[in-house]
This record gives sequence, C-alpha cells and structure tokens, in this order.
Amino acid sequence: MTQYEGDDEELEFQEGTDGEEDENEDDEDDEGEDDDEDDEEEVDSAFAPAKAGIIQKISLKNFMCHDSFELELGPQMNFIIGRNGSGKSAILTGISVGLGAKATDTSRGSSIKSLIKDGKSTARVMIVLSNEGSEAFNPEEFGNKIVVERKFQRQGNNSYYIKNGETGKTISNKKSVLEDICYKFNITVDNPLAFLSQDKAREFLTATTDHIKYDYFMAGALINDILENYKVISTNIVEVQNKLTLVKTDLSVAVTKYEESKNLYNKFKKSDYLRRQLDLINGKMYWFNVRVIENKIQKYKDELNKNEEEIILIEEEIDAIDEMTLNKYEERKSDLSDEALEKHKLFEEKQKINDTLKDKLKEIKIGIEDINNEIRNYNEEIETTRTEIKNLKKELGNEQEKIDELNGGSKEKLVENMQKLEQELEKLKSKKDEILEQLNKLQDGEDSRAIKEGKEKVTISNEHLSTLRDRRKNLLDLQRDKYTPWGGKDINSILREIKHIGDDWHREPIGPIGSFVEVKNEFNQWKDLLNASFGKTLDSFLVHDDHDRRMLEQILKRHRINKNIITRKYEKFNFQQGKVRIPDGKESKCVVVMDILTIKNDNVLYTLIDSNSIEKNVLVDDRGMARQLLGDYNSGVLNVFSLLDHKSGHRSSGDSNSYRIDPIYYRLREPHKFSSGDSGVDQIKELDTEINLESANNNDLLRELRRLKMVQQNEIQDLEKSRETLDNQIRKVSNEIYRIENRLTENGDLAIVETLREKIEENERQIRQRRGIIESLTEDKENELSKFKEEKKNLALDTAEMDELENQVQEAKQNLSDLETEFHVKTNEKAHYEQQKGKKQQNVNSLQEKLKRGEAALGQHTAEALSKCPRDDIDITSEDTVESITEEYKRAQETVKESEKNIGRTYEEIQDELLFNKSKMENLENTENDLDSISRSLNEDLNQRLKYLHTTILKTIREASTSFERSLALRGFKGELKFGFKEKTLTMLVQTNNVDDNGTGDGNKKRTVESLSGGEKSFTQIALLLAIWKAMNSKIRGLDEFDVFMDSVNRSISIKLLLTELRKYPKSQSIFITPQDIAMVGDLESEDVKIHKMDDPRNS
Repeated sequence: MTQYEGDDEELEFQEGTDGEEDENEDDEDDEGEDDDEDDEEEVDSAFAPAKAGIIQKISLKNFMCHDSFELELGPQMNFIIGRNGSGKSAILTGISVGLGAKATDTSRGSSIKSLIKDGKSTARVMIVLSNEGSEAFNPEEFGNKIVVERKFQRQGNNSYYIKNGETGKTISNKKSVLEDICYKFNITVDNPLAFLSQDKAREFLTATTDHIKYDYFMAGALINDILENYKVISTNIVEVQNKLTLVKTDLSVAVTKYEESKNLYNKFKKSDYLRRQLDLINGKMYWFNVRVIENKIQKYKDELNKNEEEIILIEEEIDAIDEMTLNKYEERKSDLSDEALEKHKLFEEKQKINDTLKDKLKEIKIGIEDINNEIRNYNEEIETTRTEIKNLKKELGNEQEKIDELNGGSKEKLVENMQKLEQELEKLKSKKDEILEQLNKLQDGEDSRAIKEGKEKVTISNEHLSTLRDRRKNLLDLQRDKYTPWGGKDINSILREIKHIGDDWHREPIGPIGSFVEVKNEFNQWKDLLNASFGKTLDSFLVHDDHDRRMLEQILKRHRINKNIITRKYEKFNFQQGKVRIPDGKESKCVVVMDILTIKNDNVLYTLIDSNSIEKNVLVDDRGMARQLLGDYNSGVLNVFSLLDHKSGHRSSGDSNSYRIDPIYYRLREPHKFSSGDSGVDQIKELDTEINLESANNNDLLRELRRLKMVQQNEIQDLEKSRETLDNQIRKVSNEIYRIENRLTENGDLAIVETLREKIEENERQIRQRRGIIESLTEDKENELSKFKEEKKNLALDTAEMDELENQVQEAKQNLSDLETEFHVKTNEKAHYEQQKGKKQQNVNSLQEKLKRGEAALGQHTAEALSKCPRDDIDITSEDTVESITEEYKRAQETVKESEKNIGRTYEEIQDELLFNKSKMENLENTENDLDSISRSLNEDLNQRLKYLHTTILKTIREASTSFERSLALRGFKGELKFGFKEKTLTMLVQTNNVDDNGTGDGNKKRTVESLSGGEKSFTQIALLLAIWKAMNSKIRGLDEFDVFMDSVNRSISIKLLLTELRKYPKSQSIFITPQDIAMVGDLESEDVKIHKMDDPRNS
C-alpha cells in the first residue's frame, strides 16, 4: 500500500485523480497477475544468466591494498567474505573506477591518484565483460569479451584501454566509448545506489530522516536525472528565445538598409541601358510578329511529325497483328485441333483400359463371392450330414419295427409319394434359378438407374459447392487486397514502381485493366462467362506507346510477372454510332455488355471497345434469340452470349447465312478479373446464402442416394433369405426322395441294418471330404483377395491417369476456344487501326499545305525585322503583346529622364554597399531560421517529456512499493511507502505483529522504522534498497557491508530476502561484501550463487 501526500509545484505532479489512478492500479494488478503467470510458464532459458554486460573477471594491480589481485565473478549473485583489512571493499571500488566513476563517488579518496598503493607510481584495474548473444555491443569489433583497462599514474594523465577480449587488440582509448558500452548494458556506475561503498551503505542503512530517504529514492530511481534534464531544456529554450528576439530586431534593420541600397543601385543602372533599349523596342514589334509566325510553323511541324510517327506505329501494329495472329491463325487452329483430337484418343484408350480393369475386378469379386457361397454351402452340408448321421443311428435301433411295417404296407403308395416330391423339387429349383439371376444382377455392381442419377446429381452439386466456396475465398482475398486476382503483393510492388518512375513515362501505364472494371450487382450471374471471354484483356496492362511498353516490360521482368501489354494511344473517339441497337420489344430480354459494366477509366473503356467490342456484344437469357439478333443487319450485333450451366456458356456469331455456336468453358478455379468495388460485402453475403442453399441441397441429395442404396441392399438381403429358404426346402425334399428310394430297395432285416451302417460311414466320409474342400477353397479365396487388392490398386492409378487426361482434353478445348476469341479480337483491332490510319493521313495532307503558306509569310516578315535591328539584340518573353511592347517604350522614356538626375555617388561605392547589406541580411535570416527550428524542437521535446512525466513517476513508485511490500512479507511484516512530494519526504511504515508478555503490544499497528529494533530497521532498509533497485533496473549492483548492524538472525533473513528478490532478475549481476560468515544461511549452494572468500590480511 503506497500513500501520497501534498503537491509538488516544481514537478507539476498532481496525485489522487480518480480515473487515472484507478486505471493505473488496475494496470499494476494486471501486471502483477501477468508476472505470476509468466513465472509459472517461463522455460528454463528465461532463468539463465545474461550473455552480455556481466563482469566475468576483475584484476587489480598496485590498487589500494592489493599488489596483484584477480577474481572471477559469477554471472548472477556473488558474496565476497573476509576479515577486515583483506581488501574486500577495494574490489567494489575497482569496479566503479574501472568503469569510469570518479574517486569521490567511491568515498575512498579525493582523487584517483589516492587509490594507487603507497610506494607505487602506477596502478591498473582490468575488467572483463561478457559480450555474447543478441544484446552484444559491436561483437564484430570487440568479440565475445570486452576488456576495459584503466591506468592510474601519480604523474601524468590517467588513460583507458578498451580491447577485444579474444585478440587483445586495443580498439579505443576514449571514455565516450566506455560510456556507450555502459549505456548499452545499462550499467549505471554514476548512480549512488548502484554501487554502495562501506560509507554509502552505512549512510543508507542508518538514514534516519524521511528527507534523506526521499533524496535516496529520487536519486536511485533516476527521477532526479529526469527533472534535471527538464530544467536544462527549459533554460535552453529561454536562451534560444532571447537570442531569437535579438536576431529578429537586427534582421528588420538589415532588411531596411538592403532595400535602400538596392533601390539606389537599380536607379543608377537603369539610366545607362534604358536609352539603348529605346532604339530596340521599335524593332521588337517586328521580331514579335516573326516569332508568332515561327510558332505557328513549328506547331504545324510538330503535329505533322506526330501524325507521321503515329501512322508508322499504326502500320507496325497492323503488321504485328497479321504476323502474330491472323497469318498463323489456321496453322495454330489446326495444331490445337490435332492436339485436342490426340488427347481425346488417348483418353478413350485409357477409358477402355479402365473399363477392362473394372470388369476384371468385378470378375474377381464374383469369384470371391462364389467361393464364399461354396464354403457356406459346404459348412451347411456338413451340419446337415451330422444331423442325418444322428437320425440314422436312431433309425438303426428302430429298424426292425420299420421292416415289419414295410412287409405289411404298400410299396405303391411310396412310389406315388416319391413322384409328387420330384415334381415339387423341380418347382423349387426353378424358383431358385430366378432368384439367383436377380442376385447376380444386383451383386455385379450395376447400380439402378435411380442410383446412377443420384450419383450424378451429387457430383454436380459437389462441383458447384466447391466453385461457390472458391469464389467466396477469392472475394475475401479481394477485400484484403483489391489486386489479389492479378497477383496481390507482386502487382502492388509493380504499381508502386510505376508511380516511382513518374515523369519518365510518356503517359503513366494503366493496369491491371480489370481493376478498373466492375460488373453491376444485378448482372453478377454473367461474371463467369465474361471472365472466360475477356479474361486476357482484363489481366493486361495498357500503355501509351512503345517507349512505355519497353519500360513496363523491364519492370514485369524484374518482378518475374508475365502479363500481356496492350499499346494504344490515350485518346477518345465516338463509338455511339457503332453501338448495338436493340430491336423494339426485346429490350427486356437482352442487354449490351458495355451497359452492365461500370468502367472507372476512359482509356480502359476505349481499350475494351477496341479489343473486345463490348459495345457490339449482347447477353441474352434465351439462346433462341441469338439467331434473330445476328440476322438483323441493322442491329450491329457482333456476338451473342448466353448461359448454359454453372460450368459453361455459349457464344453465337455470324449472320442469317452463316450461323455458328461456340462453347465457352468457365475458368472456375481462377478468380474473376473484375474489381469488386463497394459490392464485395454484398456479394459475399449472396454467396453465403447460395452456399447454404447448395449445402442443404447437397445434404438432401446424399440422403436420397443413401436411401436408394439402402433399398437396393434390402432387396439383396431379401433375395438372399429367399434363396436360403429354397435351399432348405430343396434339401428336405431331396432327402425325403432319397429315403423313399432306400426303403423301396430294402431287402430284409439284415440288409436294412447293413445299409444304415453303410450310410453312416458314407456320411462321415463325406464330412471329411468336405472339410478338405473347405480348406482348399479358403486358400483359393486368399489368393483371389490378393489379386483383388492388386487390381484395385491398378484401377485407382489408372483412374487418376484417366482423370488427368480428361483435364488435358478440357484444357485443349479451352485453348481452342481462347484462340477463336483472340482471332475475333485481333480482327476487330486491325479494323480499328486501319480506320485510325486513314484519319491520320488526312491530317498529314492538311498540315503540309499549311506549312507551305506559313513559310512564304515568314520570309517576308523576317526581311522587314532585319532592317530594324539584329534579332540577337531582342528579348521577347511569353507575356509580350503588341500593347505591352508599346507601353514598355513609354515607361523606358520616363525612366531615363528620372535616372539621369544627379545621383552624387560612384557606381563602385553603391555596388559595395549593396553586396555588404545583402550578405548581412542573408546571414541574419539563416540565423533566425536556425534558432526558430531549435526553439520549436526543444519545445516539442519538453512537451513530450512532460506528457509522460506523471505516468513515469507513478509507475516507478508503484513498482517500488510492490517490491517493498513483497520483501516485508518474507518476514511476515506488512508495510507501505508514504510519499510527500510537497515536503520531499519518504516515510516507511511497518507492521511487525510483535506482542509483549501480557499478550498486548503495538505490533498490529503500522509504525515508523525509527521505532524498530536495529536488526528490523536494517532489514526494512534492505527492503527499501531492493525496491529502489527494482525501479533502477541496473545490470550490475554492488553493496558493501550491508549486514554491519544486524545480528545473525536478521542477517540470515536479509540474505534470504536478497536471494529471493534478486532471483526474479536472473539477467542482472549482484555483488555483496560482508566480513561475516554466511555459511549458516541456507540456499547458498545453488548454481546462481557464488561465494568468494578473501585471504586473511598479512601482519605488518
């Protein structure tokens, strides 16, 4: 618990604001919780010591009491113990001065020379710092160790040697480099609480007043440094503003003097040259007329050259179209047709092989089923035979009675019964044959017509669902990056490079073309068809001329992007006359392609008209209207597009005499080359709805297919049951016929008995025989199963190859369709270029005639102007007119009269004064700008620092308070730090829970540390020091004789406190010096604690 009292006017620090304080308290609680969670989740590496900025070794030579001393320190906590006079404190002093501290900072002398051992002239301190890992300081220069050596001399200057720890090479002798190293590693040797010598430690541990504690806290937590920086900046701002005021005053005077000098100089100069100007102004009018005629002639020449160059470019484009497309069309079409035919033949051959494999697999499967049926039949026969043996044995006992019955019975009746049974057996076999025929059809794997149709519907639904999901993904990608369909990041990089080139373009390229084109929402169903038809153009870039084309090709090549580049002059033309005219009454049934597009760039619009004739292509829902529209010569329709299904559409072309229909296969896996504009979110919602509907339809189709398969399986099971029932009936009838036949052939008692015995033996032999057959059939079944698996694997591989061939067939068909589209586009493009060439040639003829007339007039006007004056003497500007030249002549006359008045000074004097005043004014202007910039920068820096001052101080105090309370809790104490900023006090309140012999006392009340015992007070001061160290966050800390006022109990508790708290900062190094034995303190055997015992001092 931390309390604050009073206001500090100097800090402008206000406490107790509810919203901010509560918020910060919440943040602290959250930080505490986060710390707890981090402590639980940190891996072992988080507790490893730091790899950089840790002292590995210190060497002292002729330093204080040491002749030659060397000590290797542990990377985390070090305890240096030894008797008084053993030189313990010299180690901490050596670290401080070795890293740049003054002698007065160590309380060991008034100067560095006083640290040299008596009788010696020089001393050395060498410190080895680790320098590995991500926090290393210039490792390529200093290596994995930095050696800092400081040499002290009684005579002369002290010096530094900062070396590479691996090679021993001295890298620098500058203290500024050492300061950079300490700053990098956060080693604060100048902080009074970073390295506490004996005197400083005693002073801190015995600090009695709250003012002293406050001063220690503010200095140790670096808050005093922050406030001192604010004061220095404020002083600098005032000084700069005072200087700026003086400079502005001087500048005002300098500007006035410069203007006076400039006016006098100009007045002197004008009187000399204006008289000569009077003679030239009359001729200027003549030469002005010559320039007007020359400008017109030059304009005609420029336009003539431009038109001639454009004619050449147009002819090159026409030749390129003929060479690259039209002349090779039939050859390319033939090649693609042959390729498509070849792919189709390969597919049909592979399909036949696949069918053969299926048939073979089906035969193996039937064979396995037959073997299973035989095994099952033989097992059933074995069971039947066993039953029959049992019955025969029973019959053998009763045979005498049956023989008697036979001798007294009628054989004619037995014959009649046997005939009836034989007729019944024929009927049962006939029914079984019918059932087997039905079973064979169902078990051959031939699905019913309903199941085949169900499978086809499921396949179509799956493909449509996959296409919809791909479209949704493409739209989501398009929301994140509008150039995703064209290459995403690569296209963005290309567009940035195009912008960066800037004026080097004749006209900046446009592209990708599709990013400027959007399909209106109500026509989204046409996107797939338009993307397949115009995708090549929509994926292209547009440039103004061949110069821009070459530049863009280099950019695309650098980015390894292959994009088509369309070269077209950025100019407009009237396309309305060529636009399709929809016949009356059919406006609602068809629409022009151009009308369903929103095109955001005029050059893109005219390019699509030139390249794809979007003003002449029509979309219809009913393909039956296509022939009517194409047959109407007045409509101007070039192509009619219509939808077929979700995978393809049609393009109809021709006229009433020649009519053709070409399929267009959609590029379903390819994103649309259109801009989504502001409708992307709506399109995603529509797709989500469509996906949900199609998913529901897909689930319905799958359920129906499962139902049909279940019906078929139930039918198979019913037939199997009927077959089994018939087999049992056939067996029973056959057995009865067999029994009657035996009875008819019986001959006396002994013969019947013997016959029964023979039957029993025969049945037992049949059981043995059938078991052998079953073993053979089982072996055959295993062989067939092995064949089945192998053939199934071959079928899967062959099916995959067949699918690949089918894709190649579709790709070949699409290539052929793309060639047809390209041919129509290039034919239209060539016609457009021919039209442009005719217009340009007319312009050339007209300009040549104008040039003849202009050059004749120029010769006449030039001769008249030369009679007045040479042309080089005339200066004509773009603002000159006939009226302005006349007015110029009048002003020159008046100025000459005014300038010729007596000035009274030489030209050199006036010129020197002007240059002097100008130089002085410019210097003051530069000084003013510099001071103004410095003032603004300092003010902004101060305002920014003050903005975060409150948060910095509050956070530091809260961290220190939390650490203080946690330290006290180790001993069962409670306490708080109470800050009084107005009085500049820091009060420590502690609750010890002590009671007296009567069970009473003030231990349950918080009290100041002055009322505590010596050991309790020292323990509390150690807790305060740890709180300050928490706020200071120095990499290396040192504390000398911290336990001087403690008994053994308090010393043990204090050391445990130090160990507990400092283990929370494993990346820092701590050095503690004590003359006491700490062997009785537990937990000192840990790897993070190293104990160094100094040798006893030698007797003098």
